[in-house]
Amino acid sequence: MMIEQLTDNTLCWLMLAVAWFAYQQIFVLFTTRKEIASVHDGAKELSKREMVPSVLVSALPLMGLLGTISGLQVSFTGMMTLGVDSQVVSGGIADALFTTQLGLTLAIPGWLLMMFINGAVKRTVAREA
Repeated sequence: MMIEQLTDNTLCWLMLAVAWFAYQQIFVLFTTRKEIASVHDGAKELSKREMVPSVLVSALPLMGLLGTISGLQVSFTGMMTLGVDSQVVSGGIADALFTTQLGLTLAIPGWLLMMFINGAVKRTVAREA
């Protein structure tokens, strides 16, 4: 059932693509931390390079919220047109909860990784100075 929710929902695919790109950028930040530290103003270089992955990771819960709203809209539209049919209502609510869960599941490790990378680069900058 969860696999069907993932594969049938375009927003879920978009969230996975955004997360993949953000995690790729976080990995690049980690692998180039010594290069960032060797730049004249390492802290400024870090803030410039971490902007894109930070924004993308921060957008993931908002995308989950968008899925929540669209799932609830499906539920209420189904109730309006078909009456209170439990399958229609529960399907929309299931989509709503799944996208919320996916957004948070993708974002929380990204936030933690960004904090780890930020600390690692700052320690490397401090050692280089």
